[in-house]
Amino acid sequence: MKNREVFEVITQIGQAAPCPVTERLVKAGYQQKDGYIDYAREKNIPVDYRRALPSQYWHVIESYCRRSDPNGMFRRSIVCGELILYLAEVLHCVPERELNALVDQIIASGVPVRRRNGSMLPPVEYERLRWNTEIHDRCYIPICQAVEQRYSHLHPTDIPA
Repeated sequence: MKNREVFEVITQIGQAAPCPVTERLVKAGYQQKDGYIDYAREKNIPVDYRRALPSQYWHVIESYCRRSDPNGMFRRSIVCGELILYLAEVLHCVPERELNALVDQIIASGVPVRRRNGSMLPPVEYERLRWNTEIHDRCYIPICQAVEQRYSHLHPTDIPA
C-alpha cells in the first residue's frame, strides 16, 4: 500500500468522519509527545489531548502523507498507535467492539503521574511501545486490505498487472 493510496482514500472519507473510539483514547491522554505533536506546534495547530487535538485526520493527511513520498510504502514501521487506530476506525475494517475493547484495556493500564501545575501533559502515562504494537498487530493488515480495496474502486485502471 502506497502513501498516495492512503491519502486518496482518507481524503475521500473526509475529516468529518466520526472517530469516537480514537478520540476517547486520545482524550484519556494517549497522545504522542513529539513527532506529529511537534509538527503541529510548528504549524500553529492547537495541541490539547483533552479535546483530541490535533485531529487524527490532520495527523495522517497533513503530518504524515503530505510530508512523505507519495509513491513510498505506508509501512508497518509507522509507530503511532493513535494514527493506526484512527485508520482502522474510519475504514471500518476492524469491528468497533474490538476497537472499544482494546481502548478499554489501554486506558485501564494507564499509570497516574504527578505533573506540575500548568502542565499540558496528561496526568497519566502508558506503555506506548506495548500498546502501539498491540494496535498494529490487530489493525495493520485489515487497514492495508481496506485501503487497497477502496483505492481499486477509485482507480479501477490503476491496478498493477
